[in-house]
Amino acid sequence: MKFAKEIKDIKFSYQSVYGETMKVSEPIVMASAAGWYVGKICKTDGFIEPFDRFTEYMTQEEAQKCLDTPMEEGGFNEDVGVVEKEFGIYSEFAEEGIMAQ
Repeated sequence: MKFAKEIKDIKFSYQSVYGETMKVSEPIVMASAAGWYVGKICKTDGFIEPFDRFTEYMTQEEAQKCLDTPMEEGGFNEDVGVVEKEFGIYSEFAEEGIMAQ
């Protein structure tokens, strides 16, 4: 797992997740073996681990552009991510948003 930001610069907040309080990050650009994406991480028992993935895999530059672009201009929307896409409720980010420009 790689991050475009230093861990010390990532903002975390407490969230209730299935009845458990967890320390979850702001949306960040991060990578797994499959590629770069916009997602969140969490701190659990002193360890950092992936928490959520909001976009498809892409280059680091594309993921950063996605995160930095305002939602109104086709950029990142935390409420519309990969899970929603799989169930048919999503914006056409990859086809009509910032990636198509």
